[in-house]
Amino acid sequence: MNKKKKNPVKKRKIFKTGLNSMTGFGKASENSPYGEITVELKTLNHKSLSITCNPFSGFFLMEERVKRIIEGKIFRGKTFVRVACGNTEGKKPLQKVSVNETIAKEYLKKIKYMQKKLGVKGEVQIKELISFPGVLESSTEENGEKLWKYVKGCLEEALEKLVVFRTNEGKRIAKDFNKRLKVIEVNIKAITKFGKKCIEDYRKKLVKSIKNIAEQGETDKRKLEEEVASFARNCDVAEEITRLNGHLTAFRDSMKNVKADAGKKLDFIAQEMQRESNTIGAKSSDLRIAKAVIDLKSEIEKIREQIRNIE
Repeated sequence: MNKKKKNPVKKRKIFKTGLNSMTGFGKASENSPYGEITVELKTLNHKSLSITCNPFSGFFLMEERVKRIIEGKIFRGKTFVRVACGNTEGKKPLQKVSVNETIAKEYLKKIKYMQKKLGVKGEVQIKELISFPGVLESSTEENGEKLWKYVKGCLEEALEKLVVFRTNEGKRIAKDFNKRLKVIEVNIKAITKFGKKCIEDYRKKLVKSIKNIAEQGETDKRKLEEEVASFARNCDVAEEITRLNGHLTAFRDSMKNVKADAGKKLDFIAQEMQRESNTIGAKSSDLRIAKAVIDLKSEIEKIREQIRNIE
């Protein structure tokens, strides 16, 4: 007789993503014998991973377990965790309450001794007695351990929703990056075009100037070429353009081949892009190039603003 095969345990999905935003939200709830367990996760921008837990009363021992699970899925961002237990009516109590009779008796003994010694009359009410420290003791350790499986299930589900949220937001940011990178490329081509024309225009202007100055005879061609070469050296941005194009390629590669520190790497590349554009602006005196550089720097700045939200 063939034995029935056991159903394989369903593994939770692991989301493989591109760029992830650091902003996100995830929530999950589940019924338990102790009430409805709810876990909420919210993440914001932060330079590293920071986790703040706010579990319900008596369950602070779960905090380290919660953090370990989150650390496996999130690398950067300020993360807020809220664990709550609601709808507890008719459910098992979470806390186990016991009376420490030894301490209660000691309180009564001391009170009666003071009454006799000081001549003070009066009865000690039970509500007063149980309010004394140590008389009533409560513990959630045993039930808390049983409850962990429900908290863990909610946490993992909320975490998956958070990851999806951050992934979708990351896709939106990546789309914005690509749009801005294309605008940057258009401006780079404009700078290249106007840069070459600028040198040629200067050469023509210099020829005309020398001809006007010369009283007679041929224009000194050697002097002309030296002047043009000097101008070209001072305003040549070919090297900066080459590096800028290289940074664009590196930026796109980093977006495709995402690593844990994608945000930091993209910010470094954007800084280098900004540095090259500043150099181009300092070298060029042509108004058309100046306008293209302004547009270029504006797009880079907007990219850097968005990068602050990348994990």
